[in-house]
Parts: sequence; structure tokens; C-alpha cells
Amino acid sequence: MADNLPPVPFLVGPTASGKTALSLILAERLGTEIISADSRQLYRGMALGTAQPTPAELAQVPHHFIACLEPDEPFSAGEYGRQARAKILELLGRGIVPLVVGGSGLYVSALADDFFTGPSADPALRDRLKLRAQSEGVHKLHEELKAVDPEAAARIMPTDYRRIERALEIWQLTGLPISALRKSQANPPPYRPVLVGLEWPRAELYARIERRCRQMLDEGLLDEVRSLVDRGLTPAQCNALDSVGYVEPLQYLHGEIDYEEMVRLFTRNTRRFAKRQISWFKRDARIAWVEMREGRPVEAAAGEVLAVYQNAGYAGR
Repeated sequence: MADNLPPVPFLVGPTASGKTALSLILAERLGTEIISADSRQLYRGMALGTAQPTPAELAQVPHHFIACLEPDEPFSAGEYGRQARAKILELLGRGIVPLVVGGSGLYVSALADDFFTGPSADPALRDRLKLRAQSEGVHKLHEELKAVDPEAAARIMPTDYRRIERALEIWQLTGLPISALRKSQANPPPYRPVLVGLEWPRAELYARIERRCRQMLDEGLLDEVRSLVDRGLTPAQCNALDSVGYVEPLQYLHGEIDYEEMVRLFTRNTRRFAKRQISWFKRDARIAWVEMREGRPVEAAAGEVLAVYQNAGYAGR
């Protein structure tokens, strides 16, 4: 990437790592706006389960791509990449260099890496792949991907159904491997990403996750899920509900598990999700990691993050 491109700061990390609190301080110090790179915070009516910024936090700093879609509205990483890149360019044109904040690896990649959209989704094909994943197991689909596109299979974890689905979908629609199409249709960002990640000792992160899960429940997560169910929404028609923080409450509300088992599964699955996020971001050598720990003032961490941005040539608005 050319050094003369404008630097755009990114703040990434796993769930419960403190991105929201830190991003608010950074955005205020820099006089900028926040571009969310979270695939679930897009949806209205899902504030608690997706840990969206509160109304007060949204009023504190302008945010983009928060609560902007209905839960059953289709929205892909490719569409996010198109819209979010356009928003970044719009802000740059107004003299505002935004701060990108999030933990969804594909969404961060859509803004930080060569951009590739590929053909539009085929709902019927996706339904067939989902049925196969349920009957044969996701690992079987990963093995199939390995046979037709070993390069893509090597980058995608055997449990990452969404990415496996997309790679197989593109193969079946075009007859070409997604890895080859990405190279031939690469579209690098018209800015220079400056990536900072938040790194916690694993035990402390897991303790934060447990506290957050219980806090979500205390603040009314079950009522939020009930309201979505009352609207007729189901995981089959709404991908956002087929995710950690909603699957477990749905199981409880349907009488499949008791409350304590719901809490156990919720915290366990969130820990596993965080582990996958860490694995994703650790593969990116561009990320400068800032050490986080209990008792460290968030202002001190913000100062360290800000120094990384400034050393890369970012001076704010």
C-alpha cells in the first residue's frame, strides 16, 4: 500500500475487550466519528445481545452502522464493505478521518484488505448447503472445499460455516475458486489502515466475558429475545438470531434447557467466540497489540493506542 494514502485508524479485538469504552475516548480526543465493524450491531431491537453502544454513548460520538437494519434484512460482508468504504470516503472528503472499531473479522477485512464481493448470494443454494451442514457436519463441507480450493480451505477454520458456505457458493456459481477470484478482482482500500488490537490475559478476558453475560441477562436480554420472537423472527430466517447470546436464550424460552444451563452455555459459547476472534486477528501481522489488564486506567491504554496512530501519521481531524 502506498505510503501517501491517508491513514485510517482501526481498533479491533475480541468481545468484552473494552473496545467501546476505549473508542469513545479516542474519538473525542481526535474529534472524529466511529465506523462500526460489528456484523451483529447493525440490527435494531438487538441492543443488549450484541452489546451495542448505549443511547448516551451514541449521543457522545457520531456512530455509523449501528442499529440501521431490521434483524431479518439480508446483509453480507460484501455489502458492508461497499457501504462502509463509501462512508469512509465521504468522511475523508469532509476532512474527517474516521475510527473503525469492531471485532468481526470479515467486516474488518472488508475495509482493511483487498475488497472482493463476488456473485450475489443464492438463497436456494445456501439452503441446500445448510441442510448438508446439519446432516453431514460442517467439517464435511470444509473437506469438499479443500478438494476444490485448497488455498481457501487453508485460510478458513473447519468450524467457520459462514466462510465455508460462501466459498462453496462461489465455486458452484462460477466454477472458479474464491482464492483465484480474489486475486483477479482485488480492490485495495483507497486509504492506509493503521490497526491496533486489544490484548488481555486469557483468564481476565474470560472473567470479563462471564460478568458481561450475566449483566446482559440482568439488564433484560430475555425480554429482548422474547420481543424478537413475538415479531415472528426465527434463527432460520434471521442469521443474527442464529448466534451466541440469542441461541441460548431461545433454547431456554422454548423449554429445552433450564436457566442455569442457559447461563453456562451462554458464557462458554461466548468464550469460544472470543477465542476464534483472537485466532483471526493474531494472523494479521499489521496489528499492533496493546496490553490490557484489570486495574489499568482506560485513559492510559487510550494514550498508548493514540501513540500508534500518531506514529503512523494520523493526527486526527
